[in-house]
Amino acid sequence: MVDVAWFRVPTDGDPGTLNACYVALDLPVIRGRADEVALTLDGADHTFARLLTEVAACAGVLRAFGVELGDEVALDPLPGETAVVAALAVARVGAVASYDDSPSPSAKVRLTATDAGVVLVAGGDEVAWDVAMRAGRTDPAGCADVPGDAVLSRRGESVLPVLTALGASDDQLSAMPSGATLVEVGALRLWSFDPPQA
Repeated sequence: MVDVAWFRVPTDGDPGTLNACYVALDLPVIRGRADEVALTLDGADHTFARLLTEVAACAGVLRAFGVELGDEVALDPLPGETAVVAALAVARVGAVASYDDSPSPSAKVRLTATDAGVVLVAGGDEVAWDVAMRAGRTDPAGCADVPGDAVLSRRGESVLPVLTALGASDDQLSAMPSGATLVEVGALRLWSFDPPQA
């Protein structure tokens, strides 16, 4: 098991608080690893600093759309880097990434790939990914205090608890849903789903 960077350490009856995105991106940057490769996707290297900038911007957009701790954000299969940035942004604001084919009506935001590119859909509004990210860079989001027993993502009956995703739990990732691949960013393991081939 890994040593977790708790915001508030768990005590009897209190699960404590932490943030998976903070562990995955902020801590490596704070510890001087900003220019190190955090992730390689499709042959391209992404540093901790670059990912942190993009994730904080996306999280700022989610926050602007009213996404709060424990809310559901529906993530359709998205292209490589966008999928990782979106999943980490959801974790940053303390929401739950839902990968269900038919998201519940309670999802505050849905990110989906269209012929024109990735869009964010919230309250009937559609915002193109590049427009949303430009807006998010003006007001990036910090990390929410997430309970240690929170769920990071779900698909159907499969759930990925925050502590399991950080490798800080005795639970294994054996319940990974069909079609998922595991993406590692720093100490965090995320689910990712490839978009269907055209």
